[in-house]
Amino acid sequence: MRSRLRTQLARGTPIVVYSATKTASTAVAAALDRTPGIETVKVHHLQPEHFWPGPLASPIARDGMLRHRAIEQKATRSLLLATDRPLRVVSVMRDPVAFNLSNYTYFGRAYWMRSFWRSAPAMPTAQLLARFLGTFPHESSSLWWNHEFAATTGIDILARGFDTTRGWQRYRNDRFDCLVLRADIDDGVKRDALATWLGQEIAPVERENANDTQSAPGVYERLKHAIRSEPDYVDRMLALPSVRVFLDPGQRERLRARWLGTT
Repeated sequence: MRSRLRTQLARGTPIVVYSATKTASTAVAAALDRTPGIETVKVHHLQPEHFWPGPLASPIARDGMLRHRAIEQKATRSLLLATDRPLRVVSVMRDPVAFNLSNYTYFGRAYWMRSFWRSAPAMPTAQLLARFLGTFPHESSSLWWNHEFAATTGIDILARGFDTTRGWQRYRNDRFDCLVLRADIDDGVKRDALATWLGQEIAPVERENANDTQSAPGVYERLKHAIRSEPDYVDRMLALPSVRVFLDPGQRERLRARWLGTT
C-alpha cells in the first residue's frame, strides 16, 4: 500500500475518497477510477484512535465511534497527512439508520455477530433486533464528521452548514479542497457534482460493494423491516447533529416515513 501511494504521489496528487464505512463511497471511488487521468485513494479513518487493531480489541473507540481495520489507513495517514501537499477529498453522508444497519450486517462476521454469525439467519428477528440495538455505536455516523473529517481537514461542516436542496457542497481551506455528497441523491447528480468540482467529465456513478455479498443471508432485510416497530429509535437517529445539518425538516420527515413504512 505504501509503495502504491508513493507511486501515485510521484505522478501527481490522487483524489482521496475519505468517507465512513458503508456510505456508498465505493461507487464514487469506482467512477473516479474509471475516469481517464484520475487516481484515487480510498480510506475510512485517518485518526489513529479509530484504527481497529484486531479481534481482542473493542470495535468501538473511546469517543463512541465505530472503529475499522483496513491496510490503507496507516499508510495513507503517514504519506498524505505528514506533508503540506494540497489534497482533494470527496466524502459521502448516508442516513444513520441505513448506515447502522449496513455496518452491523456487512461487518457482522468480523465485529458484531462473531459469536452467532452462522446461526443468525435462523435467529428470531426480535432477538436480532435486540442485539443490534444493544451493541452497535448508533451515533457513529454523526460523530465521524467531527472526530474524523473535521479533525483531519480542519473543516467543520456541522458548523458551516450544507446545501440540503442540492445535496452536495464544496468546502475549501488552505490545504483541502473537499466535495461532500449525500448518498441519497441521484447517481446522475453525483456525477454532475463530481464533474463540476473537478472541471471535467466523469464516468457514471454505479452501485458497488452491495451488502448482500457479505452479510448473513436475510439478516439486513429482516432488521430493516423490524425497524418499522421502533419509531423512538428512528426519531433519535434523525435528531443526530449531522442529520439536522445534511437534511432539512421536510427531508427528515420523508425519511422517517420511509423507515416506518408510512409512505
